[in-house]
Amino acid sequence: MLKLHADMLRHLGAPVKAGALPIEDWLRHLMQCGTLRLPDGLHELRGPVPIVTTLNDLKSACGVALETVKQGLRPLETDHWVQLVDGAHTRLLGPPRFTIRVTKENFWGSVSQAVEISVTDGLNPLESVDYDALRQPDRQCDRKRVLGIEALRLNWSSQVRLADGKTTALKPEETFTLGAGSQITSADRSLLLEEDLPAVYDGSRDLRTLQSGEFRSENGDLVALPDNSAIHLERNGLVRLANGKTGIIELSAETTLSSGEPLDWNLDTHWLSRFQTGQPLVLLRRAIFADLLQVVQENCAGVSHEPDDHWRVVLGFHDTILDGTLPYRAGLSSLKQSPNHLTAFLHQLTPDDSLRKKMSDQYGVVVGNADVRLSPASFASSYDRHWLRKIGADPEINSEILAQPNRIPCWTQMGAYYRRGEVWPWEITREVYFTYVQVHFRQRTGDAGR
Repeated sequence: MLKLHADMLRHLGAPVKAGALPIEDWLRHLMQCGTLRLPDGLHELRGPVPIVTTLNDLKSACGVALETVKQGLRPLETDHWVQLVDGAHTRLLGPPRFTIRVTKENFWGSVSQAVEISVTDGLNPLESVDYDALRQPDRQCDRKRVLGIEALRLNWSSQVRLADGKTTALKPEETFTLGAGSQITSADRSLLLEEDLPAVYDGSRDLRTLQSGEFRSENGDLVALPDNSAIHLERNGLVRLANGKTGIIELSAETTLSSGEPLDWNLDTHWLSRFQTGQPLVLLRRAIFADLLQVVQENCAGVSHEPDDHWRVVLGFHDTILDGTLPYRAGLSSLKQSPNHLTAFLHQLTPDDSLRKKMSDQYGVVVGNADVRLSPASFASSYDRHWLRKIGADPEINSEILAQPNRIPCWTQMGAYYRRGEVWPWEITREVYFTYVQVHFRQRTGDAGR
């Protein structure tokens, strides 16, 4: 371990009597090339010899309060440029050595065809990386490690948030007027209500119309539904109660795995309303990582069950929820045993298997249509943070050094995948990625004009 004391930090240009932002900028400029030049030579920050300092040394070198130093380090820790080692020491890491790009092929869920990995731009040549090996396709691949396979119970409840901020629960057989613009599902079609429509609440997210109404389909066609039609709410909508009060009808999902663990997708939970009410579902959770063979010439301390010539870079994790009736629809199981058949099949997946190909071979399902949305980067929820920390600290999934702060930035991709001509998806996947994984819209030869 190489420790930088206060006098060495001053020699490296530490700003004196400056605020948190100048301290952050100084450290970023100091570490941006991935190396640090010291009197005894050039050292690689993420190399086998850790380079550390302490909060007190930084405080003394900069002549500021300890809290100012912590504020300057916090954004660097969020970006994985520094790591708190034992509460006192701070290891200087610089930018991650590898940049991972997810191309547009992943919009169709084909992550195995969408991952590209390269050395981060701007780094000095690193002794630990074999650049020629990294350019060889057979030296890098993406893999998926199964973290869990469980049956999922999905229950819906509805309440009305009134204009005064109070909430009231809807009772079965209660009548109200559903506002225009509400999004519903009826007879395997996703529709948008054209005009206000009287309806009665049947529990969960189920309604019945009290008179005929007109709806607009996704392709713009006008669809008329007769009275007493069963419809399902897809997301929140405006309502006017029988007593004249107005508000928003809010859908709330209670998702519980067979182990009793909750599934918390936070603001993305409404995607689950695309499944039919009462439909059996199965969750497949997998960690996604890149595996580099003989690319990083460094002892991978802590990596077990594999030779040292394997180096792993974690991307994130996927929560994939599958239609539990797929084996039944393929004629391979009874309806009652269909979720168990699917669960047993998923347990056979290996880290190198493509889920899409296996599902196509086994059950004949392919993606005919997809609805995919990307979120901007944000700090992980407690649920996402738990799994990002878990996979980031697992040496069988990740060999890179990652900081694990309380606020971990990430971005998500939500995707609903359908058979052609069907409105109910057979798969909904939520993909959560670290922010050093980038979306790359590269135009490939032959893509022009598509």
